[in-house]
Amino acid sequence: MRLTPKTNDVIWVGGRASVQATTNNIRVGTAFEYQDGPMLAMRVEIENDTTARMEVGPEDFTFTDCLGEAIASCMPTLAAVDPEKVLASLDVAQSREVAQAANDQALLGTMVILSAVGEVGGHRHGSGVRTAVALDAMQSDAATHDSAQASYGVRRQIWSNQALRRNTLDPGQGTSGLVFLPIDLRAGFVWFNVRLTGAVFQFPFRQTVTQVRLQTPVNPPERPY
Repeated sequence: MRLTPKTNDVIWVGGRASVQATTNNIRVGTAFEYQDGPMLAMRVEIENDTTARMEVGPEDFTFTDCLGEAIASCMPTLAAVDPEKVLASLDVAQSREVAQAANDQALLGTMVILSAVGEVGGHRHGSGVRTAVALDAMQSDAATHDSAQASYGVRRQIWSNQALRRNTLDPGQGTSGLVFLPIDLRAGFVWFNVRLTGAVFQFPFRQTVTQVRLQTPVNPPERPY
């Protein structure tokens, strides 16, 4: 997925096709950053050149998906993804993951003890095999939960530090960050809208969808036996 500004007035910044506008002494610039799974990340920069303090928050960003260039082909305008809601859901998911990890380790730990007691008490042939299997399952489960918790940590860092969250801008101050938009594969155009203290900014982008197909090798490698 890629978004390309639908305008001739494009400014290239670090390889990004950027667009900007100024209204009521408020400057807004934006550019497509990357696709993040089911979302599109837009880099947004805002400067307050007025003489009054202003606030910038997630509710100031919306988008409108359109099938074509005609207004009649546009769908209802929707809000961009709210970073605070995402962070709250990540906190809940991470807490559940920690609790599940503790429960699984407690259960598997009990299985290790029972396996060891059963093998020692029964003097079975191949003593220690069941215990080793239980220990391996315990370690594998711990690694799985560690990976999941690390993933939550990375996602939280992105939404905490990179996403554009609520900011108070004094005169002369600016802010920047990423604003995330849900993807609609049907859209041919996406209007990215910013509304700040009565000033409205609308940036049209052309959406390009590139289908990626996995190619199977003509002569697949032989499997080792």
